[in-house]
Amino acid sequence: MSYQLPKQQHYINEQWQVATNKLDNDLFNASSGEFLDHQYSATDVEIEQAIACANDNFNSGRWSQLNYIKRAEFLETIANIMATKTEDIAIADAVQTGVVLSLTQQFAKVCSLAFLGAAKLLRELPEEELYDGPVSDIVLQRLPLGVSAIIAPWNAPSGIACHKLASALAAGCPVIFKPSEWAAGSAQFIAQAIAEANLPQGTFQMLLGGSHVGGKVVSDPRVAAVSFTGGAAGGEGVGRVCGEQIKPAQLELGGNNSLVVLASADLNAAADGIITGLTTMNAQWCRALGRLIVDASVKDELLALVKAKFAQVTLGSSTDSASTMGPLIHQAHLAHVQSRVADYVAQGGEVICNSELPSQADLNGWYYPPTLIDGLEGSQTLEEIFGPVATVHSFTTTEQATVLANQTDYGLAAYVFGEAEQAWSVARTLRAGVIKINNVSLFALRPDLPRAAWGKSGLGDEGTKETFEFFRGTRVIGEA
Repeated sequence: MSYQLPKQQHYINEQWQVATNKLDNDLFNASSGEFLDHQYSATDVEIEQAIACANDNFNSGRWSQLNYIKRAEFLETIANIMATKTEDIAIADAVQTGVVLSLTQQFAKVCSLAFLGAAKLLRELPEEELYDGPVSDIVLQRLPLGVSAIIAPWNAPSGIACHKLASALAAGCPVIFKPSEWAAGSAQFIAQAIAEANLPQGTFQMLLGGSHVGGKVVSDPRVAAVSFTGGAAGGEGVGRVCGEQIKPAQLELGGNNSLVVLASADLNAAADGIITGLTTMNAQWCRALGRLIVDASVKDELLALVKAKFAQVTLGSSTDSASTMGPLIHQAHLAHVQSRVADYVAQGGEVICNSELPSQADLNGWYYPPTLIDGLEGSQTLEEIFGPVATVHSFTTTEQATVLANQTDYGLAAYVFGEAEQAWSVARTLRAGVIKINNVSLFALRPDLPRAAWGKSGLGDEGTKETFEFFRGTRVIGEA
């Protein structure tokens, strides 16, 4: 489909400012290779304007000192406006990221739901709690930390951004939002919805740009907290700055996730799980499959099933309802995945794939088929690829399976297929924040439970309540 990105603009001090400062990279329709626009960045002057405006908002208390009900009403207004922009958000994300439209539509619905969920929290929580003290009541308060930076990734840009934005705003923090420079189209619609809700002056700012903008915002001492989702290198940079300034950082950095298949597993179900892990969001999601760890006694049968199911995957345009998998986000990421596979082959890896790529005469986008690579040692495959490629490793004892699954420095997600009691036994030995048994799925086991990260996968839990609380600090007052 031919698509025109919305005009790229910053939102600073209640004003839309057309972005004019071009970056080196251009933006293309991931499915067709069609040119969409240039990437743009805020200037240092614009960054300073946004931070100063947000800081003035916090110091004045225009947002942070509103009572919970009034804040909830604003969030509900945002949710209602956001709901009218769901399809625009979904299409922008599908075109830019390559994720099929049926999924980006679900993510776009999360945008409105995130603000409704945050408003519900405010309506249910007390503004302060009272405890018996030695002289009189002791008051416990949970208060907004201050100006907060929200840095969103390109793989699920709208849903992740709105989860963070809704949580920070509910907590009472003025926010500075920096979407990914690779997928800023949907951010325009998100910012429009927040702007149209007429929050107090300076409560919300949006700056386009890359790592320079993120670095300037994160390192500014007027910014009190940072919530970042992205790559490990970016997360290390954010963590380093926040550590030096002793300010909170919430980091979600991806994973090299293991899927363990026991001899007792339903192999057809396990094969379906592998396909899901390699095709959902084109495997550009932090909980995608990275390492397949399979009992040696069922390995050949399982790989034969997976190879047959690869042939059933329909790679095509992300906006075509017939597509079950779309392209990677941009040409450089495709080259990265190709390079990693070539490295594995050079080390002795055997490539297993069986999915047909679309004809370049029809779609000149950034396609890569779901792929397994067999024949490598676990020590050779420790780093995440962030694409539709997983390595295969076999075991003969469950102790070996646990060692392989826990071998990387990551700890975001894991999957175990097998007879229930055995699968639970193995799951309890795995070092990961969320472990799913006998299924692979994109969404949480329960939306009200935390999404945890261990090791290099991140810092701090995420979740409706958890992310909200990240943006708040505790104050206790009483007579001694």
